[in-house]
Amino acid sequence: MENDLELAEPPPHDTPLYPKLRDAEHLHAPNANTMGVRKKRGMSGAAAHDVVSLRAGAATMEATTDGRITLRRRNPATGASEANELVARSHVHLPAEAHAHGGVVSARVLDDDGFVVATEIRWGSVAKLRVESAAATAREARRNLAPWNETLTDGFVIDFAVNPDAVVDASNAMAEVKVDVADAGDWFGGGHLMKQHWPLNLGCWEVGPHYPFDNGPNGINTLVSTHWVTSGGLAVLCDPDTPYLHVGLNAPQSTLWDKLVSNRSFGVGIQNATRVTLPFSVIDREGDGMLRLQARGGFCKGQGCFQMDHPMIGWESAFASQDEGVDCAFNPEGTWLSMKVGMCALSDVRAAAEAALGTLPRPSGPPPAEVIRAPIWTTWARYKQHVDQRKTLEFAREILENKLPGSVMEIDDKWQVGYGELDFDPVKFPDPKRMVDELHAMGFKVTLWVMPFIEEDTEAYREGSAAGYFVDSAHPHHPFDVVNGLKPGFFKWWNAPPVVALDVTNPDAVDWFVSRLRSLQDRHGVDGFKFDAGEPCFLPRKFETHLPLTHPSEYTRAWVHNVAAKFDLAEVRTGHHTTGTALLTRMGDRFSEWGVGNGLRSIIPTLLTSGVMGYPFCLPDMIGGNAYFGRHPDRELLVRWAQANALMPAMQFSIAPWDVSADVAELCAECLQLREHVVEALIDLTHDAVATLNPMCRPMWWLDPTDAQTYRIDDQFAIGDDLIVAPVVTKGATTRNVYLTAGEWVEAGDIHGEVFAG
Repeated sequence: MENDLELAEPPPHDTPLYPKLRDAEHLHAPNANTMGVRKKRGMSGAAAHDVVSLRAGAATMEATTDGRITLRRRNPATGASEANELVARSHVHLPAEAHAHGGVVSARVLDDDGFVVATEIRWGSVAKLRVESAAATAREARRNLAPWNETLTDGFVIDFAVNPDAVVDASNAMAEVKVDVADAGDWFGGGHLMKQHWPLNLGCWEVGPHYPFDNGPNGINTLVSTHWVTSGGLAVLCDPDTPYLHVGLNAPQSTLWDKLVSNRSFGVGIQNATRVTLPFSVIDREGDGMLRLQARGGFCKGQGCFQMDHPMIGWESAFASQDEGVDCAFNPEGTWLSMKVGMCALSDVRAAAEAALGTLPRPSGPPPAEVIRAPIWTTWARYKQHVDQRKTLEFAREILENKLPGSVMEIDDKWQVGYGELDFDPVKFPDPKRMVDELHAMGFKVTLWVMPFIEEDTEAYREGSAAGYFVDSAHPHHPFDVVNGLKPGFFKWWNAPPVVALDVTNPDAVDWFVSRLRSLQDRHGVDGFKFDAGEPCFLPRKFETHLPLTHPSEYTRAWVHNVAAKFDLAEVRTGHHTTGTALLTRMGDRFSEWGVGNGLRSIIPTLLTSGVMGYPFCLPDMIGGNAYFGRHPDRELLVRWAQANALMPAMQFSIAPWDVSADVAELCAECLQLREHVVEALIDLTHDAVATLNPMCRPMWWLDPTDAQTYRIDDQFAIGDDLIVAPVVTKGATTRNVYLTAGEWVEAGDIHGEVFAG
């Protein structure tokens, strides 16, 4: 292989980074390899552009000097020897200043067979595009080799960089890669959304900050990933450590009404009751038809109709702290905005999903088998903040009286004497050790609700503040916060009073917090914890941590890895590249309603999205929802919710079925009896997920990835590869159609009965 030159200093912008391998005439000689540079005429007689063709296994990519990128693959079924099947069309967004320079192919690297495996195109000192083959033969040529892309094969890694100092409007500078949505088919992955469209291209996901939120300004929610797969076999991955990453998919075209009233913002608590549930549907809006991946120069409110106000505006990434006069390894181009994207052309959507999952850490182990075997019961939706020792024990006795099983009794909000104190309120819980012992005797393990927040009037705050254990900020959230007496470092959340956040990047702070949780276990016999929050959206504006963060999601990772993962019996609700734990990952709080906008119809698409993202141990939220805003589930909704949840990886009750009616309790008991027939298979699948990261509950296309009828099925799923689950999730319905993939199928309850052909 002909390798890159080792250069002591960055070359001038128009200087090739590699030896000149061949001149243009030689490339077009009859005996030359055609995977070189050629001219391509533009549309309607436009000027020709140079085209560089690269290959990786069965895939090829063409990059042109006008910023277009085309991915193709060879289809063995057709007998074709060339990669001529279109997989994706994409392009980089060139700043206006780049057009004055024109694109120049400044470098190429060839493998031993003469194929181009890396190339670079430059637009003066304004922008540059580097494309690298992910083939094994190209490994020596890969500058952008990183854990998020090192296992890829049939594809390419794109690095598009823009010099913000060369752009007139530097405050809005960005490096953007756009992928055409329609060419690639139906889309899956990317994150939990408030309205979980399946596939994603049935929605209009507004371009916005891509980090975990609790009901984010564009609909992004608590669990975020940075890969997408399509029914056409495309896998798209981007660097999860991109400092100011923004993402949108089929973003809505703005209307006159949007220009008058649209203003997206992050809110907490009751503010969410009046917000539009996003993303929009394509039934209601027209999208731009693009997956847009942007590395921006900062978080700002932005321009246009869908401006987004959120707590990270004004926060500075550690990436932006490089200083030419201080850092000995300072490289001027190292401060350019860089959007790194992997694009692979696989045979089908399952192969694409497996390739994307193959880049992620495997779980450290399965979750405890007892939380798979029997449901978790939580006090939250039934009692909210009015929980106490008497009610907790009474709840447990009622569960047993109604002949319903349980694995865990989770004691939720307001068990503490003060938020963050991590000790029982002695008035509400006069003898917590005796309570825990009684719950154990009834067959329940006991967990407590915990979040990384500490209120001021606690011993925990006084001790931790003196030691520097909390996230700091000298900047108030809002000018009115000063008037309202909100002190620096404190912030509002969904409860009162204001709080500070544990600095999970500080090892001493983590040890202090974890040791206090261990003390709870030692003194009272508590078995584990429900770790809530952890999304960076709650942190104070322009926050500062012990270890500077490259991007906000690192706070989430540290909360999950440094705190939650220390405990065997635990659940979290947030994550960002945190697939390597044995934790249950809970869906965000569901509303007690039927629709896909965070109601019952959302739980199957969200479950399937969890699996595509690499979180097989999905804990759907409470059966029947959280009864927020005065909305409580009726008999039909609660039963249908229990039926839909019965064969998912784990179950969680809070609204007591017998509080609705006696027959609801009986019907829920039937759901749990059904679960007993498959629970061993579910437990086996937890071990399979540890080895492979394959979903426990799988999209229908996982069973037959070439069957186009499966791509948009959002109300069925498969347990493993041989059991299809099709619950009723439509209000008033008593029957439904079931789609069977190729093969022979029988009713699970009558395996010797009628055989149905898929």
